[in-house]
Amino acid sequence: MVNRVEELRQAGLALVRENRVEDALALYDEALSLASDDDIRELITINKADALIALERTGPEVQELPRVIMRRRNPRHVCLAAYALQYKHKLENDFKRALFYGELALRAADDAGDLEFKRAVLIDLGNIYVMDSQIGKATSCYQEALGAIESADNATVSLIRGYATESLGYCFMLDGRTDEGLNLVHESLKYVSNPVFQAEAYIDLCYGYLDKEDLERARFYGEAALEVAEEDRHIRNGHYLLGEVGYKSGDTELANFHFDQLARFYPEFRNLKSLLFAIDLRSMVNLKL
Repeated sequence: MVNRVEELRQAGLALVRENRVEDALALYDEALSLASDDDIRELITINKADALIALERTGPEVQELPRVIMRRRNPRHVCLAAYALQYKHKLENDFKRALFYGELALRAADDAGDLEFKRAVLIDLGNIYVMDSQIGKATSCYQEALGAIESADNATVSLIRGYATESLGYCFMLDGRTDEGLNLVHESLKYVSNPVFQAEAYIDLCYGYLDKEDLERARFYGEAALEVAEEDRHIRNGHYLLGEVGYKSGDTELANFHFDQLARFYPEFRNLKSLLFAIDLRSMVNLKL
């Protein structure tokens, strides 16, 4: 029976990795109906809660996560539950709670001696600090993640180097260290090649070169970002930065086109385009939101 429960749980996890999250819920329910051991039931509950959060839904399993943390039956379970709650509150843009649970997950990963999970928590925690405009703390998280890759396999090293290096580069740009930041973002592209990552890196390169007034390179990377962009955030940022490139280079046609495309995302702000022509908002815009 124990083997069957674990088979169901692992099959559910595999479906989640394939982005078939809805299908995974039924397997978790079946596993819960068969499981009798409290530790195993707790783990499956966390797995199902994680899937529900990914679907932006709630349920008794999600509500159980704080109790998992309070019981502290298993350090790894505490880490997994806190990590799930971090993600939930991040989706809800409640950065204060997301950071609370992220720091808790980090401490639990240390308690469990789970370096692999610690690296993942550090990168996600860094991302939330960036979204909350706490750049110094974000920088520390990314640097710590990069310093904890010695025991990882080659694939994990590449991912950590890619994501942490790219994010660290953006933090350096925000901190006024634009040349260092640009070098790091360029370096990160050697390690990760999926379109979402590329769009993120190209947007940050466009931002950095725009800051340096290198408008030709800024336009190149802004247009490269839009070519591969799949997420609305990247598309919005690409149009915004290319509009700034057009404005600064005196190319009114380019600026008009991209600011018009950006304005489509904000129909409630009728004067957005006029505002963008009047004020440089880069110091007020967080590209990670």
